[in-house]
Amino acid sequence: MDDFIINHRVQIIESIVALATFFVVRATSRWLVLGAVMKLAYKAKEEREVMRLIRLLLLILIAIVLTAIWGVKQNEILLFAASAITVLGVAFFAEMSILSNITAFLVLFFQHPVKINDRLRLKDGEQEVEGELVDITYFFTFIRQDNGAMTTVPNSALLKSSFTILASKAR
Repeated sequence: MDDFIINHRVQIIESIVALATFFVVRATSRWLVLGAVMKLAYKAKEEREVMRLIRLLLLILIAIVLTAIWGVKQNEILLFAASAITVLGVAFFAEMSILSNITAFLVLFFQHPVKINDRLRLKDGEQEVEGELVDITYFFTFIRQDNGAMTTVPNSALLKSSFTILASKAR
């Protein structure tokens, strides 16, 4: 055990620094999201989804850093990264709406006054939808119309379309 520690002390120190940085960044991002929720109290329901997305991105980043620290050769990392980026690029290019909907979700969370239980009138092309905003997920916004029908609107379409907040229910 002592030989392992002596032979790998640089990697152990780098790993400890990387993990400490990971936890500091994670706590800081949590603090920033909570700050947005406190400032915009009506965004509390979406907080969990935003934190999940941030945690996923941070976990991917720390996995890459730890892999690099513990000796995967740089050309192997480069080969893996190029392969992964190629696969993801083809997948996202084929379905670009995935990225745009996730980005629209984050914009709606941090920068837009729309919230759950608001009454909206949405005009998307020639179609007009009016009803109560029930939920906003990574990809879709759910609006319950007056006749009880549930309409799903992609987040990117909601962000691109003009809509009116008719009434806002206080929580």
